[in-house]
This record gives sequence, C-alpha cells and structure tokens, in this order.
Amino acid sequence: MTETGDVPPTASPTKRKAWLYRETDAPTIGDFFAGGETRQRFLDFWRPDALSNAGEILMFFAFKLLPAKVVSEIGGALGRFAVPRWHKKALSRVRNNLRVIRPNASEAEIDRWAEEFADSQGRQRAEYSVLQRLAAGRNIRFVGTKGLAAQCSDRPVIFIGFHTGNLEILWQCLINMGLTVTTNYDPPKRRSHQWITDRIRRHGGLGLLPPGRSYVRPALRILQSGGNLLIYCDEGFGGIMRAPFFGRRPHLQSNYALVSRMARKTGALIQPVYLTRDGGTRFTFHALPPIDLPPEDSPGSRLVEDVVLLNSVVEPIIAAHPGQWFFLDNRIVPL
Repeated sequence: MTETGDVPPTASPTKRKAWLYRETDAPTIGDFFAGGETRQRFLDFWRPDALSNAGEILMFFAFKLLPAKVVSEIGGALGRFAVPRWHKKALSRVRNNLRVIRPNASEAEIDRWAEEFADSQGRQRAEYSVLQRLAAGRNIRFVGTKGLAAQCSDRPVIFIGFHTGNLEILWQCLINMGLTVTTNYDPPKRRSHQWITDRIRRHGGLGLLPPGRSYVRPALRILQSGGNLLIYCDEGFGGIMRAPFFGRRPHLQSNYALVSRMARKTGALIQPVYLTRDGGTRFTFHALPPIDLPPEDSPGSRLVEDVVLLNSVVEPIIAAHPGQWFFLDNRIVPL
C-alpha cells in the first residue's frame, strides 16, 4: 500500500472547479402527439437504447420474484462472464491499477482481485431488485456501531462512505438504524439505471440533493440544523480516479476538501463508514472511529492537512479490499 500520509502537505494543490448540475427535461407523451419538431424531439430523446432500457427495467421487476441470494448469484455470474469478454480495456486498467494499489501483490492475487471486481460489478447491478431484503436480513454483521445513532443526536454528522461491498446497502443500513440521512447523487447515464436508482433511494428513505454547486447550500443548511449527510470520499469522475491518492500529490479536486470545509463551518463530526462483502450475500458494516479535525489558525489554513488526514483513513480500506472497489477501472493519473 502506498503511504500517502507522508506526502508533504506543502505541495501545491489545485482547487476543484465548481460545476452546476442541470437535469434534462424529459419530453412527455404529449410532445409525441404534438407532431412536428416537438415529436421529433420526443423520438430523439427516447428512441436511443429504448430496447435495452426496457430490458433492464423488466429484469429489475423480474428479479424481485426470486430469492435475494439467487439474484445476487445470477448477477455475479453475469459480471464474471461479461467483463472479461466485452470490457477488456476496463479489465486491463483494473489490473494496472491493482499493481499500483498493491505493488507487492503476486499475479495470482491480481487475477483473484480482477475476478472479484467483475463479480462485484454484476452483483451490485442485480441486487437493486432485492436491496431492501438484503439490508434488513440477518446477513449483515455490524462492527464499531455501538452508540453510533446516539452520537448523531448530539451534533451534526458527516458520514464519509466508500464504494465497497454494495454502496446502496450502506446507506440503507444507516436508515435502518433510525438515522435521517441525505446524500447527493450523480445520475447514471442510462435512463433505465437512473430510474431504478432514483426509485430505490427515494423508497428507501434516503434524502437526495443534486450534485455540483447546487448541492452545497442545502447541504450546509442540513448540517446547521443538526442533520446528517452521507458523502462518498472515494471518487471516480469522468473516468479518472480522484481519491484515494495512491501516491499522487494531494489535491483539492475531491470530496475530501468538501467534507473538511463543511465540517469546520458547521462543527460537524466526521464518521467513516463502509460495507464489505464477506462472500455472496453476507456483508459487514464497519464504523471507524469518528474524526474531529484539529484546530486551525485561520479558516482554510489546514485544508491540505485535512485532506491528507482523510485520505489516510480512506486509502487503507480501499487497498485492503481492492476487488470490491467500484472505481477500480478508473484511470490513476496526476491531478
């Protein structure tokens, strides 16, 4: 594992550019019957990938009729079959990234983690259909969660999550503990997948805010009123791995900096949580010791040190479970 905590905090990071998310207005059936350019806009919007989108939604409902374990096994088998055959470039990046993340690993370990990645991708996609059953069952072991709900009643909390195991089960576990949690979302490109994820999250009780610049003010209001946020701090954006750093110079183009700024502005406690898959549909929910950021001389004076501190918490977990990491196929490049 690369020790990023030893990177000098004096390195010159770059600021993350703010961006504004604008959701595309989907044409309605009324636009189709309007004719002319309005009908053409309807067709241009809905016709591409219409069959595959319909197929994914049909499979989502069909899987609901099956036992959760069977659904997960089908997803894993599909992932192990499809990734090596139809995603060869992504699998090549996975292997290269594994050599960076775990430089002392043997080729046998690289092969095992690459297969685990393919299996995990397939399982997570299929498990949307049975998410509630998986999160509510006895197949989840809880570690470090004693007093977790109680500490959220004393002050606002920023849960920092990781994309391991199944990220959707992670937030559902928090809600099942009786916590009110809000997160931001980056909509999937496929309309069917977007519809499914939006449905699952809203029905599961997760508060949703749009990504980008629009997220910041309402998120701050939630913390200032004593609420809780869930922010994922291991990130892939535009096919590039933003965090963890894995030997790269510290930068401010990740959610580490966002979490630091919000925590210092609102006095929020930072609570790392993550889920690991122990095999099949057996999981462990982990709550690490909470983080109180050290005092700073002036606002923002410790921002880079804060970022390095958060990375030192996140990176070892990802390195310990590389095959389960959702962003393992993103590119590791200097930022």
